[in-house]
Amino acid sequence: MKSNYFENCKDLQDIKKTYRDLALKLHPDKGGNTQDMQELNAQYEAVLKNPFFKFADQDEEEQAEFIKYPDIINKIAGLTGIVIEIIGNWIWISGNTFFHKKYLKESGFFFAPKKIMWYYRPAEYKSTNRDPLTIDQIRNKYGSDFIDNKDNNIYLK
Repeated sequence: MKSNYFENCKDLQDIKKTYRDLALKLHPDKGGNTQDMQELNAQYEAVLKNPFFKFADQDEEEQAEFIKYPDIINKIAGLTGIVIEIIGNWIWISGNTFFHKKYLKESGFFFAPKKIMWYYRPAEYKSTNRDPLTIDQIRNKYGSDFIDNKDNNIYLK
């Protein structure tokens, strides 16, 4: 084990943010190497499963669903011409997605025609809003992390 990536994390939000930031640096498609990425994933799963690290705002089912996020982000991290954005518990994809349509569908993403964006969300986070919000309203409500695949930068809002 090279280092404890999550040693300074105080809550689940810190763990999520730390994982996203490090995944961008360590992913092999982003200039990192496979061994470091595997170590990050192993530590991430270990922290989530650690019985001494209780997450007050999540039950076991929600934790199990969140463990899927690294796999989903890893699947799409190498796609060119797209922008990955994490808003609340949803992953949104924009940019030039036309060439990746089939792959995004196979990876569990859905297309939102009014927003002209793809999204992934756990089943329990299905929206029940009868008056749909614009993507800017959603960003303002939940905050967002942009991951621009083109230049490997994260933009926090």
